[in-house]
Amino acid sequence: MSFVRKPRPYSSGLPSLPAPLSGPPSAPSPKAPRPRTRPVRSAGPRSSWATAVTALAVLGTVVVLLVGGTGLVNQLWRDAQFRTAAAGVSDVMH
Repeated sequence: MSFVRKPRPYSSGLPSLPAPLSGPPSAPSPKAPRPRTRPVRSAGPRSSWATAVTALAVLGTVVVLLVGGTGLVNQLWRDAQFRTAAAGVSDVMH
């Protein structure tokens, strides 16, 4: 969905060419500041789906780190067991 403003139609009632000015140009009058049309948003999350997507991304990262960490610990534990067994076998052989 696009939120871009649509251009005004050509039949807006304005002349296509500017009318010639009669007399010296006057200084531009100071404009009053325009009132805000939209309220200021709070610093919190903009929508609930963005919060949900962020939470799922964090949860997925935690799961990947947890699975990878336990896999690494299991690999190191198994390696230590094999080294101990190999050391025991070599002691018996000599």
